[in-house]
Amino acid sequence: MSKLVCITGMDGVGKSTLVNSLTSILPSVHVSNIWDIMNGGIKNIPFGSAKDVDNYLCALTPGSRFLFLAHTLKYAIDKAMKSDKEIILLDGYYYKYFSTELALGASKELVFSLINEFPKPDLVIYLELGMEETIKRKDVMSRYESGLAEQPDKNHFIDFQEKALEQWKNYDRKGWHVISTSKSPALLLKETLEIIEH
Repeated sequence: MSKLVCITGMDGVGKSTLVNSLTSILPSVHVSNIWDIMNGGIKNIPFGSAKDVDNYLCALTPGSRFLFLAHTLKYAIDKAMKSDKEIILLDGYYYKYFSTELALGASKELVFSLINEFPKPDLVIYLELGMEETIKRKDVMSRYESGLAEQPDKNHFIDFQEKALEQWKNYDRKGWHVISTSKSPALLLKETLEIIEH
């Protein structure tokens, strides 16, 4: 049975970059993320680009947006659980998106009513990075990760990400491994591999 390894954290901390690095090294890996439903998962999806999805998310009400994202995440994990790979790497997973949705006004009761629909990871690695360093790494900011701002900029991004960060307190983080991504990519990858192998 596959082991579920979750690489999570706030926007801009380097989750996908680390997941891609792990994929190139670990011998038997399936990557699961919220974009699976668009990346060849289902035909005739009515979105041509990530920007189309961003604008669609910003047009929804809090509850409908949360349910839309929950269904894309559920599709991704259901597909991943059919994999014969030794490790399923969960990029962000519900932790990242549910905390963002709570910060955008989704009902806490609704959000937490669905958590049990998602399998608990065998290992959670939480990436953290100071906001000043995070913003230096962000060339483009979406409306979604900037609190639905019409014209997202660094200030919108920082203000919203700080609000979203508060919502992570709602999770039971016992047993999580916390890694700072301020170190070099090589050291970050080495530390992560040691945790996974252990």
